[in-house]
Order: sequence, then C-alpha cells, then structure tokens
Amino acid sequence: MSQGGEVVPWFNKQEWQQVYDKVYAEPSVLATKQDALNHLLVWKARCPSLPSGIESTLTLLEVHVQDLSNNTDIRSDHILRLAYSSALMRFVNHMLDSDSAKGLTLYQAAKNSGIPDWIIELRHDTAHSDRLPPLDLLREATLTSLEWLQVNYWEKNKQNFDNLIVGKLQDNSDIEDKIGALINFCISLSICSHSKCNIKHVSDITDGTLRDSLINDARELFNNNIDFANLKLVSINYLIETMNSKCKKILSNELASRFVNKVLMADDSLFLSVELHNILDNFNSECTKSLCKQYVQCFEGLLNFLHKNDLLLNFVLELIKLTQTNSDRKSRLAAQWVSIILKAWKKNQIFMEKLYELETGVLSVKDKKDLYSLFYHWFPNKKKCLLIDLRKPVPKEITNINFIKPIISAYNPNLTYFIQDLLNLVQPRLPKSAINKICRLAKVVASPEVFPMMSTKIYTVDDIKQLEVIDELIVVNDNEVLEVNTVEKEKPVVDTSNQKYGIWQISSEKHAWSTCPIGQLPWQMCQQGEPVDI
Repeated sequence: MSQGGEVVPWFNKQEWQQVYDKVYAEPSVLATKQDALNHLLVWKARCPSLPSGIESTLTLLEVHVQDLSNNTDIRSDHILRLAYSSALMRFVNHMLDSDSAKGLTLYQAAKNSGIPDWIIELRHDTAHSDRLPPLDLLREATLTSLEWLQVNYWEKNKQNFDNLIVGKLQDNSDIEDKIGALINFCISLSICSHSKCNIKHVSDITDGTLRDSLINDARELFNNNIDFANLKLVSINYLIETMNSKCKKILSNELASRFVNKVLMADDSLFLSVELHNILDNFNSECTKSLCKQYVQCFEGLLNFLHKNDLLLNFVLELIKLTQTNSDRKSRLAAQWVSIILKAWKKNQIFMEKLYELETGVLSVKDKKDLYSLFYHWFPNKKKCLLIDLRKPVPKEITNINFIKPIISAYNPNLTYFIQDLLNLVQPRLPKSAINKICRLAKVVASPEVFPMMSTKIYTVDDIKQLEVIDELIVVNDNEVLEVNTVEKEKPVVDTSNQKYGIWQISSEKHAWSTCPIGQLPWQMCQQGEPVDI
C-alpha cells in the first residue's frame, strides 16, 4: 500500500488504528463495538470494494453486535442462526478464495491459512444441510473467526501502509530519486547495447565510471536482488528484462512523466550533451544536419523504453518547448532529435497501415523479431534509420491537426528542422501541396533577417489609389531566397465620387446620415419625415 498509492476508505493510519482497537475491545463493551461497526459502515460507503479482511470483519461484527444488543427468544432464534451462518460462509469464501482458485479444497486452503477445520465443516453444514447449526456453536465460530482476522489481517497489516494525502504520497522526493536512477540506468544500458560497443555482459564494460554507475543504479532500483559478485554472469539483456519488468511500479506515480523529463532535460543529461554529440557526430558540429546513425543508436534503447511506457510524447513536447525558447546549439540538437523521433513514428504508421491492408492473420504476429523482419522485408532501405517498438501505435494526439496547430504556429528558426515530419504524421493525410506551402512559409517567417525592410515608410489607402500593382509574386528559388517582384506604375488621381462599381456607387457626403432612421437612406425621407415607397 505504501508505494505508488492506493485508494483507501480511512483518512490516515491513526483512524485505521482507532477502528482496530474498538473492534477488539472487551466483549462486554457493547457501545465501543457499536461505534466500531458504525465506522466500518462509513468505510463501506466510501469504498464499496473493501479489503477482504475488513469486509469479513464488518460482516461478522454486524451480526455479533445485533446479537449482543437484543434479548433473543425462540421467535428470533432462527433469524440469528441464519444471519450467523451467512456471515461465516462469507468469511470463509472471502479469506480462502485465492487459495481455492489455485485448485485447493477448502480444507487444504484452511490448513494453509490456519483456520480451524470445524469452521469449514460448519460452513458445509450451513450450505448443504437441512438444518442450521446450533446458535451457541455459531457464536463460538464467529468469535474464533474474528480472532483469526485479528492475527492474520489486522496485526499483519498494522505496519504495512503509510499515510496518504489526496491520492499522493506526502513526500515525492523518494519516487523522484527512483525515477532518476531508472532513467540513468536505462541510458547506461542503451549505450552498452550499441552495436559498436560489443558488450554482452557487465564485465565487458571497460569504462569504470559507466560500469560502477550501472551497478549502483541497479542496486538502488532492485534492492540488491541482482547478484553482481561475478560480473561475467550478469548479461546486459538480463538487466534490460529486469528493468522492463520492474519499471511499471516505479512509473505508476502520476508525476512520473514530469520527473522523467526533468532528468532528460537537465544540464548534465547525456541525451542533450553537446560534448557527447561532438565525439560521436563531429562532422555535424553545428547540428544543422540530421543526426548520424552512430550517435542515434546510443539512445535507441532509451527511446524504445519511453515509447513502450507512454512517456515519449510528453518528452517530445518538452524538446519542442526547448526549440522555441532558445536558438543555441543545444536547441538545434533538440530539434534534430524531434525530427528523428517523428520519422520513427512515421515508419510505425506506414507499417501498421500496410499490415491492415493484408490478411488479418499477419496482425496476430506478436513476436518483436518477426515484426522487425517483416518491416525490413517491406522497407529494406530503412535499415539505417531509428526504429522503435512496432507493437505500439503512434500517439493519437500527434496525428491530430488541431493538436499540432500551436506548434506549427509558433514560428522559430528551429521549427524548420522538423515541421515537415510533424505534418507527415497528420491523419487524414494533408495534400503534399499544402505541406510544401506550410514548410516554405515556416522558412520565410523563421528567417526574417534574410529579408530586410527596404523602407520605413508607412503606406496608406491614398498610396494604394495612386499605384497600380502590375505584378506581385513571391518566388522561393533553390537557395530558399525570397524574391518579391513588383512593378509600380503611377496613374493620375481620378475623382471616383460618381463612379459606379457594378450596381454600387459611392455615396455623396452632402446627406445628413446621422438623422436617418436605421434601415433607411436619406433620399428615402420626404419633407414631412415619412418614408418614401420605393
């Protein structure tokens, strides 16, 4: 209950403890037990699906309190026996359900759990016999069952949960540290998985800093469950499988995505490290070209991990924010990463489209290797590009034109690196002509310094009347330079007051427009102020 959070009907640990104390007060203190019963009923109202231990306690205690508070006579004896029998049957079913689901008989399950055999026999008599068990025996069975619950549920879970506030842990620093260790661990494994490194086991890692970091993160994440005594026996693939199986619990916190982005966008993050990019992609020092395969492959495992756990979209949006706020080399590196990820999503999209075009039998292929083989069979020229998990579809948000409108409207120099990749994902597909126009417009708006203002004059309507624009054309040539060809020809000022434009004519300024009723014209008014029929 402590990690990841769980919805519970009690406000805090103190409330839980108070109810526990009242349930197991002295049998003679009826008022205290009634108070405990009332509190359990409140919990039931707050959370209809209670833990089995509490549900069983409530059922047994309710009958027990009713029995203590009434003077039973012959007339009510049958009703009490029926109520006790039902409560005991529910107790046995609730507490032994998981064991009986494994194929064990109720007697075997009861023996494993420590419930007396005679209570199981009592349960059978209740369910199958023509007569209900004697009332005294039912009362004794109820008290015994409550004692069993005290030992096996209440005492056992006394220290097994922490206080929660509005569904959040009181302190998120621990989970943030866990997620930080998880992402750093994932990055280390991603780098070790690079084909050029040829690393199969932890012992193959020659860099001592990387090896120690990997081991320390693993110990923090998995609580020393991995034996690093012999590094030759610990494979990289085993660590990846362990990480994937354990990460769900760590990432279950609702702030997980924010913490992941914080680690990856930090100044010391390897993902946006300019120094690492210099080493692995030294022919693209200014990040003006697409990232090289050798550099991208270092983080292929990380991107697959984010995609698999539905964290990649939020991370891409954070990268886009960085491209909008800066114009340095790091922001260009972020823009190139956005382009790489969007292209990978596009490959997933076209692969899924091709799958659905074929027979449904192909859709049943779940093995990752088989899917990759099928992809490279269809698209052999894509082997040098980043490919992320083909079993997960592209996030729907990124294919919605309304979702990406704010992104493509916030023009900046870095937008030109990935705007076409963004538009290519939109469903239904945009016409190529529209995509080309938007991309050209982005280049024009993103680089205003290329097109300086030739004049500071502010033009008015009078200037337009005196000029006849013969031709106005914007041309983007191969060098992406904007050329505006305009030929202006002066023409004499002409009095257009009596000139007609189709059925329209400019009105004279001699009429008193302010005196006209709404919906009428000055010449529609006669001398007496009455409207004239037209």
